[in-house]
Amino acid sequence: MILNRRYRRKVTVPLPMQQETLIYNGNAQSPVWRNYDSNKMTVVGTTSSINAGTFTVSFAPKPGYCWSDGSIIPKNATWTIAKAAGSLSLDKTSLRFSAANETDTITVTRSGDGAITAVSSDTNVVTASVSGTTVTITSVDNGDAVVTITVAEGTNYTASADQAVSVTVETAPAANVFGVCWNMSSSSTALNRLTKSNDPNGLCTVDITTNPVPAVGTGAGSSPFDNYSPWKDMEEYNIINNVVSHKRGDAGFSRTSYDTMVYIPTFYYRIFDNSGKRYFYISDAEIDGFEKHPGSNKYVGRYNTISGYTSKSGSKPLVSITRSAARTGSKNKGNKWGQYDYATWCAVWLLYLVEFADWNSQSKIGQGIVNTSAAQNNGGTDTMSYYTGRAAGADGQTAVQYRHIENPWGNVQEFIDGVNFNSGTVYACTDPLKYADGTATGYINIGTKIQSNGWIKSIGLSLYAPWAFFPSAVGGSDSTYIPDYYYCSTGWRVPLVGSTYSNKLYSGLFGIFATLSASNTGTANGARLLYHP
Repeated sequence: MILNRRYRRKVTVPLPMQQETLIYNGNAQSPVWRNYDSNKMTVVGTTSSINAGTFTVSFAPKPGYCWSDGSIIPKNATWTIAKAAGSLSLDKTSLRFSAANETDTITVTRSGDGAITAVSSDTNVVTASVSGTTVTITSVDNGDAVVTITVAEGTNYTASADQAVSVTVETAPAANVFGVCWNMSSSSTALNRLTKSNDPNGLCTVDITTNPVPAVGTGAGSSPFDNYSPWKDMEEYNIINNVVSHKRGDAGFSRTSYDTMVYIPTFYYRIFDNSGKRYFYISDAEIDGFEKHPGSNKYVGRYNTISGYTSKSGSKPLVSITRSAARTGSKNKGNKWGQYDYATWCAVWLLYLVEFADWNSQSKIGQGIVNTSAAQNNGGTDTMSYYTGRAAGADGQTAVQYRHIENPWGNVQEFIDGVNFNSGTVYACTDPLKYADGTATGYINIGTKIQSNGWIKSIGLSLYAPWAFFPSAVGGSDSTYIPDYYYCSTGWRVPLVGSTYSNKLYSGLFGIFATLSASNTGTANGARLLYHP
């Protein structure tokens, strides 16, 4: 028996492949397959996805179909969802800091979940750190830097273009430094005010571009230094029972009931010569090359000492005393008391000089009580609203004050302790326990002064006490160089400063009267208190 069998040939089909490119869009997507026919084959595997990636499916021919190689086993094919282009934006692209250790943050907005990094171009200027989508930038020191923020490739987005943040750190200087320059060969009383741009030594950190305006009477006054220490902190205080107490303006403050003193804050100085010019600098903080002024951090009597060794308003200054008597009477108030000394007087004139940039204190503030027949009571400036200037009335017959210190020249001249002149040799001491007359014991020879009377033309510069003022030449006038008069004599002498009620233009902040021996007194020779905190 013969069986007739009928054979059917299988139909070949090609393996499907992805037809178009898919790009991540946040929605579920499936590929379109070229050569795919559901009547001819089956498909299993990952046929759709939301996230980007490469996926695999398996195709198998249905009965009656085979692949082009004649096989009918399942074959794999891949399809892809490409990552979308990444994006990056920042809420700030520039920052400025005015101090070290300040921080600011930048919020990063990005597509997807790519890792965020931030790198500073100069970690000596700023550093950067990342937490989540926040970049924190911290200032380190002065300078400019760029922080580059990067977002890496993530699950569904490519890496974005980097973004840059420009950062400037311009911290306030560690100290406020002020200065003036004196051309010693010029007859002008004016000094050149130094600024950051014109200071050849590069020490000034503050630009002062206007000049002080002293007050007359109850009128207004002003000074650009009113905003800066030490000048702004030169305030009046009552000292009661050897304790610094009421400040002017406080309840209980009184110029007639208690000792009234003016605080000289701590400050630092530097004085030196270069090419015929002398440079005077004041800093409100300790910095390299500067020294604490030995006359700072003291309380100076607002008024000349009156009977009973007090600094009060309303009475005539105490006169006809020796320096030794003034020293003893002042110290008898308590162990922190003394009389006005050389170092503190030098601190006051340096503060004035840097502020006013002129040796002529009489022309800048007022002549003072220098053209009368007798001394006046303390308190002539009490009605003034501003603390530098002269009282109302005829110039030359009215009291002056510099930053609350009344009559630093005029009315009566005052002994200063801690300095002895032996003919032309200047001996200085800054230890009140060693203050004494007619001796070099406990003192330092700081230089040589001129032994001729006259208008001061030049001053020495001591290697051991650069802060000290002593005339080294005379020959000026009442309107040139240092227009105050210097009197001297031979032997041991005790100097007075400030001049008297009848000295007219021979007076001024820088005038020195050094003709008296330790035993001499005078009807216009007085004192001023000093308190050492």
